[in-house]
Amino acid sequence: MNSENAKEIYDLLLNFMGLFYEKIFLRSRHDSCNLPCLKKNQMKILSILYQHEHITLTEIGKMLNIEKGSLTTLVDGLVENNFVIRSNDLNDRRKSLISLSPSGIEVTDKVIKFYSQKVTELLRDVDSKETQQFLESLQFVVKFMKKI
Repeated sequence: MNSENAKEIYDLLLNFMGLFYEKIFLRSRHDSCNLPCLKKNQMKILSILYQHEHITLTEIGKMLNIEKGSLTTLVDGLVENNFVIRSNDLNDRRKSLISLSPSGIEVTDKVIKFYSQKVTELLRDVDSKETQQFLESLQFVVKFMKKI
């Protein structure tokens, strides 16, 4: 791959991340009053845990680019609110595994439902073929990113 293509990929990914947060999260923030009052990074942690049975703090930190000290504070708050469970790794006592509690699953289900409705509203007037193409493109990007 040449450096021009690499730069364009980098620029497109940054552009996508900014647009994603602007169009989905920032527009919906004022409407989310029925959701628990969590910090945005706590919501991200719950979303990651929703996709994994249990993972370590280090893995979460890498996925979200959050320093360990800040991450520990965020997870401690989620533990205090009974949204996550911290347990010891049976294979390595030095590691803690983080997983969603039943109430964490319930809250995350509500969050996913809320944002799914917002995406539906956002795409309401978009042509169904374009929406399908967008979905397939996202599926490809996620599959590709997992591969590299």
